[in-house]
Amino acid sequence: MTQFEKITGSAITELFDTLILHKTFLKLTLIDTGYENLTRIVKLADRNKKPHFVIDMPEGFEKAAADVDVWQIHFEFNGMDKIQYAFTTKDGEIVDNQIHLELPQELERRQRREVFRIDAPPGTRLCFTADDQQLELEVLNISVGGSLAAWVQTEAGISKNPPLATSQTLEDVTLIFPVDIIRRPIQVDSVQIKRIERDPETQRFEAGLEFSNISKHEQKRLTDLIYELQRQYLRHRLPLDL
Repeated sequence: MTQFEKITGSAITELFDTLILHKTFLKLTLIDTGYENLTRIVKLADRNKKPHFVIDMPEGFEKAAADVDVWQIHFEFNGMDKIQYAFTTKDGEIVDNQIHLELPQELERRQRREVFRIDAPPGTRLCFTADDQQLELEVLNISVGGSLAAWVQTEAGISKNPPLATSQTLEDVTLIFPVDIIRRPIQVDSVQIKRIERDPETQRFEAGLEFSNISKHEQKRLTDLIYELQRQYLRHRLPLDL
């Protein structure tokens, strides 16, 4: 069951200051319209004697909101702690291509498994050595904290048993994306296998993986890449008339 922690008071301002400093992306959803896009918090400011936060107006928002009497905007983002946060605001005002919104009274901090996870681009691979064998997994989806990956089948067909075991640790893992997305692979120092299951449709073994040890530099590269993939995904999901 998903558990939530409420964030209130000055902790919200401190958190938003961090988002501004690190130029963190937030996923914006205009409720009851189907509109989604990414944006960033630009600054905090007082407006009409109330604390507000200001965001860049994402493409297509003004048109999507034109026929909405009262805006209800839901935000989600990943904090520096890799935990997902969420909050909802009402109303707002567009000024100089930016949106001014009242600072929320509270935020929800969700447990770790709710970290942003997106489908991996076709051709993404996770490569490593185990028991003196070079092994390769097809990455199905990915987050900053881990991924779901499947064993690549060989000409010998579908294996009866997975070549690895739950709780096994993989060292010096290479995360390879298609070259048109990122040329230099991302290195993960160690990966923990959390679970192994067989997909009932493909009959392939799939492994839930946690990136248990990754350098700050490589983690930042992975974070930036995931947000870029998320931006591209949201652009393609938007209706063509937006």
